[in-house]
Amino acid sequence: MITKEEVRAKFLDAPEGKVSGKSAEVVRRLERYRDAERIFVGPTARLQQIRINVLTDGKELLVPAPGLKEGFYLLVPYEIPYKHLSYAVGYKGLVQYGRRVAVEELCRKPVGLLITDCLAVGPSGYFVGEGKGFFDLAVAILAELHGLSPEAEAYGVGENEQLLDQEIDPAAWDVRLNGFITPDGISLSNPGGHADRRVLWDVLPPKRIRKITPLWKLNMQIKDALSATEKDAQ
Repeated sequence: MITKEEVRAKFLDAPEGKVSGKSAEVVRRLERYRDAERIFVGPTARLQQIRINVLTDGKELLVPAPGLKEGFYLLVPYEIPYKHLSYAVGYKGLVQYGRRVAVEELCRKPVGLLITDCLAVGPSGYFVGEGKGFFDLAVAILAELHGLSPEAEAYGVGENEQLLDQEIDPAAWDVRLNGFITPDGISLSNPGGHADRRVLWDVLPPKRIRKITPLWKLNMQIKDALSATEKDAQ
């Protein structure tokens, strides 16, 4: 067993490239990719080609805002000129070409596939990111808001050398990847969806909840529902 801190000490300073065309094509061949109408892809430069492919393949693209503070941005296919796609799927382009999605809308067309990059992945599918936990939190928020389809799967994308022989010591909120995609194909094979995940409110500082719009709204919804239940019981 290896700790996340040990993994980050080894991988965090590695230069960040971009996902190869081969890896992007492997993503396209996933059954969940073909079936999904809406796909979540992480916002890093590394995943740019995958975000572009999602739109050119006629699928909706859901991207988390920086730090999740403003929730999620939605980009719709065929509404963005092809020559502007590279800019549109970047952080600056999201504001211009995408629109913020209200939490009430997320359930109308649930995400069918989640794609993220990572520093390293263990044999069981638990992975290490940069340490901010935004992917795990984004998945939990989407699940709580019924924004994930029952069969939604999560895949990491990277290089063969990011696959570890040792297991990574997971935390309770960590997402377990269904597979890890490299230019050589798909490594790991873990069945199961993520629609049953939940936000672990007890481990989130109130300050962080207030800073993340969808999290704060979800928290208020829960409090309102509890208040209504208490009134009915009186």
